[in-house]
Amino acid sequence: MGNKALIIDSDLALEEKVMALLVCTAQEMTAKMQRNIKPMNLSLLQVQILHVLSKSVDGAGEGIGEGRLTVNQIKALMVDESPNVSRSLNKLMEHGYITKERDIEDQRVVHIAITPAGEQAHEDADKELLKVSLGLSRADCYSLYALLSKI
Repeated sequence: MGNKALIIDSDLALEEKVMALLVCTAQEMTAKMQRNIKPMNLSLLQVQILHVLSKSVDGAGEGIGEGRLTVNQIKALMVDESPNVSRSLNKLMEHGYITKERDIEDQRVVHIAITPAGEQAHEDADKELLKVSLGLSRADCYSLYALLSKI
């Protein structure tokens, strides 16, 4: 919170203050979310991967996957781009949250599927992440959403 005060009290131009506050707020929210799921031994990237895989199973995966996705499909459906997807997939497999299966026709292609344990970990992580709040009223959230949608 101290960093925000420095930004607010600075003599930066308004747009520069807004940009700095967005970055600062994003870092704060990310840190809070990471703290909430730390006891689960999951990273935010791993939770995001479980989310993508879970949606491919329940039909919300926009018609692809049928319960399993390739690494490239997972990357294409993620909110954040990350070079650590393969490493995160290996960690998820170690925990028994996903399975990997090579394609019969093209051995370079690996299909990833979420396990029941992965579904449970995803649900548990979502519950913890939803505990993080912006501390804004519903009306303020709508206003902020409308403004951020314009960027």
